[in-house]
Amino acid sequence: MKLAASVPDQDWERGPVALKFQIGDVMLGEVRLTLYRRSARLEEHELDVEDTPRGPQSAQGTDGFVVWSQPIAARLPVLRVRGDAIIYVPRQYRRFSVDLSGSFAEYMAQFSGKTRSSLKRKLRRFAELSQGKIQWKEYRTPREIEEFILLARALSAKTYQERLLNYGLPATREFLASAQALANQDCVRAYLLFLRGEPISYLYCPIRGGVVLYDRLGYDPAHAAASPGTVLQLLVLETLFAERRFLLFDFTEGEGQHKELFATGSRLCADVYVLTRRFGIGSVVLLHRATDKTSAAIGITLDRLRLKSSMRRLIRRN
Repeated sequence: MKLAASVPDQDWERGPVALKFQIGDVMLGEVRLTLYRRSARLEEHELDVEDTPRGPQSAQGTDGFVVWSQPIAARLPVLRVRGDAIIYVPRQYRRFSVDLSGSFAEYMAQFSGKTRSSLKRKLRRFAELSQGKIQWKEYRTPREIEEFILLARALSAKTYQERLLNYGLPATREFLASAQALANQDCVRAYLLFLRGEPISYLYCPIRGGVVLYDRLGYDPAHAAASPGTVLQLLVLETLFAERRFLLFDFTEGEGQHKELFATGSRLCADVYVLTRRFGIGSVVLLHRATDKTSAAIGITLDRLRLKSSMRRLIRRN
């Protein structure tokens, strides 16, 4: 058994972490644990199957720790007990990214002719809906970020990310202060796409070590037919390539057709929870695992019936 490399304590945050119980996109509820937490960097050393994850030097007074989107060498066991710890890995996935070292023209050339035509057609169609010119804006200074949050908050309330997943754009003073602090260091980019003067899609991207992070996003489901998420993603990537100062655009944790379409590469990653071994936490983990297995079984059945995509659209729309 090997110990994974330690991480400086300042990289960890202590606070509540919600273990969410979902069937597909439908939120059933959540249990909050007090954990040390951090998001791994895409370039970090891979965790091996035999490695024991290492947390902060002291996790006293908490239920353990979690590392989100930890690069791994191979798929890990979902549930293990080692000593007085429960190691729970509820999600394993490819973490997608875009290499920003070349030009936007070179990036577009990687797509098949059919995909390029489809992307250009969506841009043209959106321009037609916008009276011939696509209206969008980048926000990066503290004052601009305040404007962005004001506009994007109203939009976020309409999105399925907030309504179903409770992961919209925060409306708190703490989030605004944090975003403006990043803006003071030129470490954030935020974007809004407009249709006839109304914001219909947003993307909020902190920047860490030359890597642009795909963090908070959403679009108005009433305009889903206009492909606002795809249109804004293309515009954002074009402007990031033009800046010529960033290494990667990191789609962070989780898979999805949108991420896979735009990515130039991926790494296998996992969300790794190392929890204190006691009855209450063990029961929560087992229930969470059972809910995930039920959700996966329903997804497989809907896939076989060719109903999964239509059901997802119906849930997100309603």
